[in-house]
Amino acid sequence: MHPRTLLGAARAMLQPAVDERDQHLQAQAACLLGDYQSARRLWEALAQNGDGEALERLLQLAQRGPREAAALSGPRYPR
Repeated sequence: MHPRTLLGAARAMLQPAVDERDQHLQAQAACLLGDYQSARRLWEALAQNGDGEALERLLQLAQRGPREAAALSGPRYPR
């Protein structure tokens, strides 16, 4: 399943992430839903393991604008 619609994005966020592909889909879904902090958290975890696509997505997220960039500078682990 790919988060192309809001409903698909919501479903992707509710499914457990089994592998890296699922984490990427959840991060994309989080962006679609406006949850940039969750997307950042997911992509940071992948990037720490050397995932180049995750690094690229983090860069794209930072370049999108102030709202998304604020998510990148926010707390790393929400309470």
